[in-house]
Amino acid sequence: MSTKNIELASSHVRGTSDSEKFELIRGEPIDNKEEHQRASVQGRFRKISCRQCGTAHEGKCEVSVVHDKQFALNVPIDRSPILSDPGFSAAIKWDHPFISSELALHEDEGHNWWSIIFSLLVIGLVIAGIVAAIFLVGYVDELLYWHGQRMQLEEFLQGELTPRRLPSSWISSTHFVFEADDGSLSILNTKHSNFTVSILVTNHTLRQLNVKGYQCSKDLRYVLFQHNLKSVFRQSFTAHYTIYDVNKESPFTAPMALRDDGGITTFQLDWSHPPKAQPERLQYVTWLGHTTSLLIVFNNDIYHRSSPTDESDTRLTFTGQPDTVYNGIPDWLYQEDVLQSPEAMWSSYDGTHLLYATFNDSEPGSSNPWVQLWVVDISNLTSLEYHLVLPPKALIGQDYYLTSAGWTGQKNTQVTVVWINRAQNLSIVSACLSPNWTCVETHAERALEKAWLDIQEHPMFSPDGDSFLMLAPVQEGSRESYTHIKHVSVTQQHIAVLSHGRHEVSKILAWDTVSHQIYYLATEDGKPGQRHLYVVRDPSTDDPRRLESHCITCNLEDVLWSSRYLYGNCTHFSAQVSPRSESSNSSFYVLHCEGPGLPLAAMHNAITHKFVSIVYDTRPQRWPLLEKYAMPTKRSLEVPLPQGSRAQVQLFLPPSWREELRDAAYPVLVEVNGRPGSKSVTEQFKVDWGTYMSSHCDVVYVKLDVRGARGQSDRALYHQLGGIEVQDQVTVLEHLLEKNKYLDKTRVGLWGWGYGGYVTAMVLGLGNQQKVFKCGISVSPIADWLYYNSAFTEKVLGLPTENYKGYVEADATQRARNIPKKSFFLMHGLADLTAPYQHGISLARALAEAGILFRYQAGQRDVTMSGVNQTARPMCDRAKSYADEGHHLEGVLEHVYRSMQTFFEECLKLDTEEQMKEREEKKDDAKK
Repeated sequence: MSTKNIELASSHVRGTSDSEKFELIRGEPIDNKEEHQRASVQGRFRKISCRQCGTAHEGKCEVSVVHDKQFALNVPIDRSPILSDPGFSAAIKWDHPFISSELALHEDEGHNWWSIIFSLLVIGLVIAGIVAAIFLVGYVDELLYWHGQRMQLEEFLQGELTPRRLPSSWISSTHFVFEADDGSLSILNTKHSNFTVSILVTNHTLRQLNVKGYQCSKDLRYVLFQHNLKSVFRQSFTAHYTIYDVNKESPFTAPMALRDDGGITTFQLDWSHPPKAQPERLQYVTWLGHTTSLLIVFNNDIYHRSSPTDESDTRLTFTGQPDTVYNGIPDWLYQEDVLQSPEAMWSSYDGTHLLYATFNDSEPGSSNPWVQLWVVDISNLTSLEYHLVLPPKALIGQDYYLTSAGWTGQKNTQVTVVWINRAQNLSIVSACLSPNWTCVETHAERALEKAWLDIQEHPMFSPDGDSFLMLAPVQEGSRESYTHIKHVSVTQQHIAVLSHGRHEVSKILAWDTVSHQIYYLATEDGKPGQRHLYVVRDPSTDDPRRLESHCITCNLEDVLWSSRYLYGNCTHFSAQVSPRSESSNSSFYVLHCEGPGLPLAAMHNAITHKFVSIVYDTRPQRWPLLEKYAMPTKRSLEVPLPQGSRAQVQLFLPPSWREELRDAAYPVLVEVNGRPGSKSVTEQFKVDWGTYMSSHCDVVYVKLDVRGARGQSDRALYHQLGGIEVQDQVTVLEHLLEKNKYLDKTRVGLWGWGYGGYVTAMVLGLGNQQKVFKCGISVSPIADWLYYNSAFTEKVLGLPTENYKGYVEADATQRARNIPKKSFFLMHGLADLTAPYQHGISLARALAEAGILFRYQAGQRDVTMSGVNQTARPMCDRAKSYADEGHHLEGVLEHVYRSMQTFFEECLKLDTEEQMKEREEKKDDAKK
């Protein structure tokens, strides 16, 4: 049988199957096996590939011969014919060294494929085992999981990470004044369909004065700037005031100085000399109604200036005494827990009358300051008429507080005053009419059993003054009550509750009596950390759905569908609604997104809610700053409490945290408050010390609202403090530690400021009754409630003569002996007026007398104290005096936070700065 010559070509070799790979040298056929053997002995071929020809071919096979000196093709071998052809096997001498080795090699290659497959299976099993070990053990180098740099304390304290803006306001129904993205003070005009934005004051001017506040005159010609502020009490301050004239080429004037023509003062008893025309630190300045006249408070007295350019001021009150008698501004007690404003004077719409309060603190002891309300007719400054406004008959002869006041509508003949008794369980809304200004009760609110009334904002009246809206507690269910809107008709003596549900109404924004719509802010059911915009119709409409409130911002797929992407990361809102003008058929509101994303604001049509335009957007400027930091992840949840209550909890999970790190042990730091009516868990955007600690120190930072917080039941705290709300802190943390294995049970600390400092001391004072917290810090704490302000203390605990046991049980000094040694750090400013330094002294004395070793920061040094000795050592590189610092320690905040961080680094075994730097270097290496 002749064979077919096959040309040698690499393409042919690669393209044929294994059983057909035959290539001839010079076209030589090999007809039998003997020739095949001779060829192999002569070295004429390199590799053999043979096809079994079968018995019909008499054992002849075609053999491809490749000369190893001329060709370097690695032709695959078909091994099966060599092993299966008995004739070929018998003819070749298999003991030839070359042939035997080659055939053995070919035979081993079959086994190598199985070895490779087996090896791959083993490697796969090993990898699977490693992955399983990671999942089960929970060990992963967390440095690979976060990006960005750790936040530094200086970066947090600079305040650049939290956007701050000057307040915005509607000056009229068509003009909205706000701080634009470029830092200028701008006006958005809605009068025409094509809205326009114009600059009122340049950003250069605002930066030049370092403006902290402003007020525009109603005609928008003048802007009154506040700058160089210095805090006095919680709400009040002294400042320099400068008037800016928009129409002048040189709009600046020098800071205001009082120009008094002289007058009699009760404490001086002689003529006072006119002060020099130089900048004064004034207590308060504001516009008089809708005019360009000014009201000035200086040395606790009120002055009137007819115009910004007037050369003289008229003195309206003459009784002011430093630290004793206050006219037009509240005293210390009213600023702490009664009035929510730095002023206590209200001008009529036309500027012809002034309503103001006088506070007298001259009586010593436990007596409350007595308050008087006055109306003065200033239409004729040469002949002033004063009228005393008396409270309703139900309050005469007993102690009471003035909680709010104001003119009814645009009238100058009626004022509305809200009073509350000293026990704060009875509130009375009264109408006081000229000419004798006698007050008559129009509505009364009484607290539920074993509860108190919270002081609310001033009622909102209809233009005719016949009805008003107010916030009041409404019972929902058997035990819970929530703040809702009530509509009170004065003429019809009818009360209607307009909002319903298990959520808290925080503010009434506007009442559009033309469209019969009421705009307000409230939480969402089951989500107390959020705040949304709602609309409800007033009772004057015949719409059967009038009592059905509608949430505008809860579901962005509904009313705000067209702007849903704009508010995609917004669950905490506020809004400003334009005043409704009788000449305009349209109205608008500015919707502010306050978190959890970066703040922004946009204008919407108030009737259709259609998007109109962006007002400001902080995201383009602030996001690049935040993006470079390793920020914590926020997670909100609820924890069950006794009696069906549920605590609201917010976790700041550090940047290295991941869900799969189930057994990673993170230290826990808890910020406590617990003050009745307070709120800690919120979705408002804010970069605070908790954000810094979670980012920088890799701790799980916890905020929580327990019973007594706003939106929670406060009955459990009635006539008892330091009990329920303190135990709730422990209960919540025990639950979190049990359910979340990534929390390290052996490294849990807590801290608080003010009331939170009191709760911290009370928690650690549980001693062996709590096994959760290892250490804590109390900053400016309250210790003994007999020495705290009466407005708050008596509201919750009652009078000491009626509930002395409650005062004793709530005293933090009584638990000082149970605080574990070396677990407590006390910090207090000597000039604290909110929680006077006496509280810190009494708590430190109780600890020292009990022999408890603790840290104490108040003067030049951090002092470690016990009952037998005192040793001082610097906490930081340099000590800082707290002698001149108030409740918020504003002048030494960096020292305060560094001291706190150092204490927790030691107590909770946190990574030091050096260890942090080392981890950063490891992270960079891991990324490479």
